[in-house]
Amino acid sequence: MNVLTKEARDRLWEEVREEFPHDETMQEVHFVRLVHFLQTKDLTPEERVKFFGQSEKADSIS
Repeated sequence: MNVLTKEARDRLWEEVREEFPHDETMQEVHFVRLVHFLQTKDLTPEERVKFFGQSEKADSIS
């Protein structure tokens, strides 16, 4: 998994604020989508499934 620097995350925020200047919800959705894309772009399909499956397990409440 690729790790994004604070500077890279700041640039992404600037980008999404420009694309959706009056919609905070769309800024957040687009930011997360870009972060996930950049974190997983070099992973195999199996690694990508594992990556997204881990967050599902962390979010579930037993």
